[in-house]
Order: sequence, then C-alpha cells, then structure tokens
Amino acid sequence: MPSSLSPDESLRYRTIVESGVIGVMCTTVEGKIIEANDYFLNMVGYSREELKRGELNWRTLTAPEDISRSERAATEILETHTVKRFEKQYIHKNGTRIPVSVALTLFQDGTVIALVLDATERKRAEKELEEAKVRLQESVAQRTQQLQQSEAFFEAIFENIPNMVFVKDARDLRFVRFNRAGEELLGVPRHELIGKNDYDFFPKEQADFFTSKDRAVLNQKNVVDIPEEVIDTRNGVRYLHTKKIPVLGDSQEPQYLLGVSEDITEEKELEKQKMALFQAEFARTQAENHAREMSFLSDISLITQSFELDKIIKAFCRKVVSFKADLCIVDLLDEQRLEINLTEGAAQDPIEESMALQWRKRHPLRWDSNTGPGKVLKTGKANIILGENLDFHVEEAYGTGARESEKAIAVGSIAFTPIKIRDEKPIGFITFLNKPQSPRYTEADLPLLEEISSRLGLAIENSRLYDKAQEASKAKSAFLANVSHEIRTPLGAMLGFAEILQDADGLTSELKDSVETIYRNGQQLLRIVDEILDISKVESQKIEIEKLAVSLKEILLDIEHLLTLRAEEKGVSLKILYDELPDYIRTDPTRLRQILINIIGNAIKFTDQGSVELHVHKRPDPNDQNHCVLEFRVIDTGIGISDEQKNLLFQPFAQADSSTTRRFGGTGLGLFLSRKLARLLGGDVILDKSIAGSGSVFLVTVACDVVSSKDVSPENSRAQQMHDFRSINSVLVVDDAVDNRELFCHYLYKFGIPRSRIETAENGVEAVKKASKKTYDLILMDVQMPVMDGFAAVRELKKHHYQGRIAAVTAHAMKGDQERCLAEGFDGYLQKPVSKEALRQELVKVADLKMRPGTSFENRSL
Repeated sequence: MPSSLSPDESLRYRTIVESGVIGVMCTTVEGKIIEANDYFLNMVGYSREELKRGELNWRTLTAPEDISRSERAATEILETHTVKRFEKQYIHKNGTRIPVSVALTLFQDGTVIALVLDATERKRAEKELEEAKVRLQESVAQRTQQLQQSEAFFEAIFENIPNMVFVKDARDLRFVRFNRAGEELLGVPRHELIGKNDYDFFPKEQADFFTSKDRAVLNQKNVVDIPEEVIDTRNGVRYLHTKKIPVLGDSQEPQYLLGVSEDITEEKELEKQKMALFQAEFARTQAENHAREMSFLSDISLITQSFELDKIIKAFCRKVVSFKADLCIVDLLDEQRLEINLTEGAAQDPIEESMALQWRKRHPLRWDSNTGPGKVLKTGKANIILGENLDFHVEEAYGTGARESEKAIAVGSIAFTPIKIRDEKPIGFITFLNKPQSPRYTEADLPLLEEISSRLGLAIENSRLYDKAQEASKAKSAFLANVSHEIRTPLGAMLGFAEILQDADGLTSELKDSVETIYRNGQQLLRIVDEILDISKVESQKIEIEKLAVSLKEILLDIEHLLTLRAEEKGVSLKILYDELPDYIRTDPTRLRQILINIIGNAIKFTDQGSVELHVHKRPDPNDQNHCVLEFRVIDTGIGISDEQKNLLFQPFAQADSSTTRRFGGTGLGLFLSRKLARLLGGDVILDKSIAGSGSVFLVTVACDVVSSKDVSPENSRAQQMHDFRSINSVLVVDDAVDNRELFCHYLYKFGIPRSRIETAENGVEAVKKASKKTYDLILMDVQMPVMDGFAAVRELKKHHYQGRIAAVTAHAMKGDQERCLAEGFDGYLQKPVSKEALRQELVKVADLKMRPGTSFENRSL
C-alpha cells in the first residue's frame, strides 16, 4: 500500500482490495508472491499461511503453456514501465484450471502489482458478454497510464473493473467517484455525475427506492445484495445486479457508500426470449389440443344422431375410450329418475370391459351416498376420485360388499359427470376411468368431460322423445285408473258398512269376529289397490309428495300401534328403539308411514319366531343444522334372503322366492314402491345385510328438515277438535250406487245431522233438478255416474250461479284429478273409499263457513 496516501485514501484502497470484487497480488520480479488479497488466495486454493511461508510463485501457479507469455509480460513492464494486460490460466491447488484476466503494473519499489479477475463465469457468458470483455480490455489497454505513487494503485483497480463502480458520500449520498463502466452504462459523463445524487437523474419513485436502499446499507453497516433493480438511463432501461458496501471511518461510522453494479440486461432479454418461446410453444400445443377436442366432439355429435338408444350409448363409449378414457360406463335413469334402467360401457381391453359391467351389475349404487355417482345425481355436479382414495369411496357409493370384492382393474383416477337435459336435472351419469399409467383427471378436464356429457344428454332426450312418439303408455295408466275406480266404489261401501257393524250393539263375539275379518280383508284389498295405483302413478310421473310439519314420534307411535297386533298374532315381538330424535320434522307423513309399514310389515310377515326391531337414528347435515337424514334400520330374525334371491328384490310384481307367494301372499310391490317413495323423499331403501335362515337388515333413509312445534298445524296433530254440526241444515248425497248413498247418510247421521236434513239423488240430472229448488249447505257429488256425470252436473249448476258448496266424491286418484275437479267448479275433493275423518273435515269447512259473520245461505231457485 503506498505510504504517501492519506488515511481516508488508504481506507478506500483497503476497502476496495478487501471487497471481494477482484484479486490483487504483489510479486517480486523473480515471481515470488509477497502479498495477495483473500479473493486471489481463494481463487487458487491456497492459504495465507502458505503465502507467508513464501511457498507461492506465479510461475508455479501458471499453466505451463502460459508461462512464456507471462514472462514476456513481466519483461515488458520492467523495460517499458507500462501496464500489461493479458489472459492466462492458473492451476488451482486441487489441479483444476482457472481462466483469469490479469493486469500488471510496476510499482515504485520495483515490485509488480497484478490485478486478477476470475474469468470463469465470463467465459460462460453469451457472445455479447465476450465482445464486451474484448472491448473493455481494448479500452483498458488504451486508457492505462503509468500509475502515479498515490493514485496509480487505486485508479488501476477502480477504472478497470468491468462493472459500474461508484462511491457516494454518506451524508447527502452524492457521487464522489464514478468509473468509466458506469459512464458507459448510464450514458452520462462523470463530470455531470460528480456532486449529484439520484434525484438529479432518475424519476422520484426510482430515486426514493435507491435512496432507501442506500440508507439501509449505511444504517445496518452491512453489505446488501440487490439481485435485480431497474433504472432508466440515456441508453434505455437497464437491469442491474448491485452490491452496496458501507465504507467506515476511524469512528466505525459510515463515511462513504461503495456500489458495484453488474449489467444483466442481456440476461433478462434472453430470459424474455425464452419465455416468449415457451408461451408460443404452449399456445401452439393448446391450439392442437383444442383442434383434437373439437374433432372428437364433432365425431360424438355424428355418433349421437341415431334414435336407437342402445346403439348410441355403445358407440359413444367406444369413441370416448379411443380419446379420453381407459374405461367408460354410462348409467341412465328411467324417466322418473328413480331407478337405473340402462348400463352400458366400453374399455380399451375387452376383458376389462366385461369385468367392469359385471361388477356394476352385482353392486348397484347407493342413492343416499355423498360421494361418487350418488353425489353427482343429487347435486348435478361432477366428481373426481383418485385411486388412493378408492376404497373409501367405493364403500360409500356401492356398499361394503363392493369394497371387499376383487379389484380386477387398477384405478388411477375416476371422473363422474352428470348427464343432463334441459331441466338441468341429471338423467344419469358417465364414469370415466383412467389407469395409474394414464393421465390423472383434474379440474382442468371437467369442461371437456361435461361437454361430452351434455352432447350425450341431448342425444338421449331426442331418442326418448322419438320413443314416446311410438308408444301409447297413457293407455295403461287410464286402464289402471278406471279399474281402481270400479274396485274402490263397491269396496268403499263394503268397508263402510263393516265399520258400522263393528260399532253396532248386540252382536255376538262370533259375529264381531266375522265382521272384523271382513273389515281386515277389505283393508288388505284396499292396500293392494293403492299399491297398484301408486305404481301407476310412479311410472307415469304423477305421484305427489306433500311436505308437512309433523311429529316424528307420533308417526312412530302410529306405526307401533298399527303393527303390534300383527306381530303378536305371529308370536313375534316388535320393538322401536331410538335415542335423540327431532320432535318435529317436515316430510310427507303419509308416504313415510307407507314406506315403514311396508318394510316392517314385510319383516313381520317373513319372521316366524324371534323379533322385529326398528332402530331410528338421526344423521345431521354438517352444512345445515336444520336439515338431517333419518336412518330407519329394520332388523328381523326371519327366513333371510339368499344371494340368488337378492337380485329379485325391488322388482315389481316379484318376490325373492316364488314359493313364498303361496305361503306368505302379497303382490310383490311393497319393496319396489317403498324404494321409489324413499328416493322421492331424498333417501333410499337398501338391503343392508341378509343371511338365508338368519334374518335380514333393511336400511331406509329419508331426508327431512327439522322444525319447531309452532310450524305444526292442528290438522297434522293427533289431537282433533270436536265440532257441532247442528248449524248444517241440508245435505244432498248424489251417487248412482245405493250402497254408497246409504253409507254417506249413515255417516252424516252419526255426525249429528238429522235424517230429515239429508237428501239423495241417483245421478247428475236428478241432482240439478233438486238443487234448482233450494241451495244445500253441502252437495256430495259422485263424479262418475250414468245419465249425467258429476262434472256435467256442476257445470250446469255453476252456469245458473248456484252458491252452495259442492264436494267431488270420486274413486279417481291419479295426479291431477283433484286439480281438475277444483278447476271444473267443485269446492272440495273426497277420495273413495271416503273415511269418516275425511267426511268430518269437509263438514267442518261447511260449519266454519256458516259461522263466519255476514255469511248466510239463501234458498234460491235456478
């Protein structure tokens, strides 16, 4: 270090030498290295102790092929006292070669100062950087002069560093030194820079950023590395990698700020070019994929132009497995969306195709499942399942037996998508399966899969519309409705008079048993008629679900009261067990009773000894505290069901074993109808477990809302009000069947209406004639009669402005019958066989109407 330097200058030189920016060493003319900074020692792999022991010589460190060039350079500077720059290779202590750039100059005491810059990274740079290095070396060679005693050492280092180097004062952050590389980078002569700060050259936002970084360096007294900063120069926008170093004074307070900035603009441009190339390649790939998808969708559209549904589905599945799946299965619901009536599929491997379809046949899905197909059918949204989660989802979606069955096909991922038509309700679902070696399905695949499903849905809708045009399904419904009417009419009279006889006095116990037998068998016949009619309603999409707020415990009490006697007659115990249940729920109480009576009644019927138990459990909805699923598990110790017989369950007009029909009786409609109704109530009916000879377990699930007692209307409660019907002055009973007329008259009389106030008519003509002379408080009008039916009669009466209440009495019970009666002008609707309670409720309406203030009935003629 020159002894003539001031303390501040010496500090600056020492800071530069020790900054780790460039290697500096001092050698004798003979080549012995007498001093070197850490940068150089680290570069060649030797320690400072080895240096102090005099073991280092630039000749032994120099590659053999570069020794003569180095000796010539040493001789030249001794003779000419000029600065010599050249490139050479050092040999690292571990034997590796290090390319370096060396600048030599003769110091005043005869020693040689060498500035050594590791060129390893520079050698790897792009052509631009190589050219810049050449220009820099040429520029350094042209500008180098004989170093003066006090300035030569510092200037040689400062001016020849290829990166921008600047020094700022710590107080105002004004430039006090700037090298030529910085001038070139900024495009500003140094005399315009010295004495200025960042606010004189950059926009305020940039200047604020640079200043904040500078202050942080000075305050923390640490070197700060800024990997990337953007500056606006006269040469355009440049990207710099900057290191800022605090220069401390004797008081260890910052005196200056040293900055070294590397221009990385070319590297950034190269990154941008690579990114642009990547984006272009990605866009091209996306365009090719889109073109393939459009071609595939076009093929799908051509396939689905047929009206033959089986061929459409099969061709569709084959096309899907050629493009987007290893296995594709389509499950279609019937038109009521309550049963799967078609399953078809295809696989790339024909053997796996057969195995998959057989598996689906053996393991029907659970409709109340919250995963897989069950979830898709309920929510109408697609669902993706990955292979590692398959066991859980299979058990949830298809039952325990499905999970335990052999896994013939390895699964990587499965996507389930709903098949929809215009009303947005799923009419089925598609299963797309990929093996582990195929790409996994992700959310990104869903738009295409849903579009595929949508196109299939349109084809299915067209096929069904075409089939409907070729069929006459309404004939069957009309036939069943008419048969139901013809059966209900005499059956109603039979049950009514049997009920009257039950209440009669003076009957012997034998006669009472006979009447009870008539009544019980009549009720059984009525249940059969109701089941047949309900099946007809389901198949014609005309069954109605009416959600009412009711007491759950009252429903269970009713069922227990109704079925206990039946169980006791067989010597079987019936128990209903539950823990915490909601007191009141919103559901269809009639359909819920019907389902449970069917399932429990079946259990009693097929159990000769032991017990039948109903376990009730509430399954809360984690997303809605006011919603839950009720689980009714019916457990019996009966005859059980074999594996072969299980396939016949839930089929209409069938029993698991045809021989049981003779022994136990029944239509075979109970399970079939119960499952349909449970699914309409948001649940399902499944055979959970059964062993031949050891009993069965059926699981019924129903979705419902939890309500409070204030939501329960009086008519839905077991408690009934008593009414006084003495205010009713006149009733006209119109029916072509004399038995029905007599039955209604008896009921009315029992309700307290004198026989003198009750009149009858055999048909509509007679009824119109009587009503033309007076206005009755109530006309009970049969709908289906000879001469003039009830519809024609009510139209005639309304045409002449008849004011009295007219209630339709009909054995028609299809969906829309009640609405049609009310639309035709009837004020009420009673379905045969008419129960006493239904008739009483109709009388209540008349009595309440008469008691309203300002309401009166006048006798007026037509």
